Amino acid sequence: MIRKFMTGLVAVTLVFLVPAAVLQPAALASSKLWAMVGAGLLASLTQPAYSPLDRDAPPEDRGTARQLVWTVYLVMLGGVVECLVWRYPGSMAWDTLAVVAFAAAIAGALLRAWAVAELGRFFTWHVRVQSGQQVISSGPYRLMRHPSYTGAWFLYTGMLLAMHAPVAAALAGVLLLAAFVRRIRYEEGLMLQTFGAQYITYCSRVKRLVPLVW
Repeated sequence: MIRKFMTGLVAVTLVFLVPAAVLQPAALASSKLWAMVGAGLLASLTQPAYSPLDRDAPPEDRGTARQLVWTVYLVMLGGVVECLVWRYPGSMAWDTLAVVAFAAAIAGALLRAWAVAELGRFFTWHVRVQSGQQVISSGPYRLMRHPSYTGAWFLYTGMLLAMHAPVAAALAGVLLLAAFVRRIRYEEGLMLQTFGAQYITYCSRVKRLVPLVW
């Protein structure tokens, strides 16, 4: 837990607080900026510990964990710059869009946290199958095969929309989806190799990211 907190603290400091201090020091007094810092820390605390350098990734991960974390860092940093340079000071207002988008972000964070908790020790940062692992179809896995990715997508795009950074939000929506789809390909290939017909049956009943759609 300490490692996750420290990783999250460093990340939110570099992504949110340092740019604000340099570009718009007055934004450091904004409740919205600190709400984003809190959401970033929540995201870090409710997922497995990770390293941005990702030196311990197994071959089967194919760099997907590193791709995800750096995609998040870069699109969020781009959104903060958009918010502070092109949208400020209106970007600090809690208007209807900001409130709804931030609520969607928190809902995404909670969905991801639920998915992590449901898998327990079988939820790993890297693509791998552990000894004793089974196909889980309870909790959010009744609705989606990869609810943690759905939750993360809403978390980060929601935060960017709440900051009134629509360009970064659109970019994040596309780049994060691309990273998730690439990772899903390797995850599901490993699951099919490990569980065979059991996983095929599960896939026939449950969609990947959007219930009843895809």
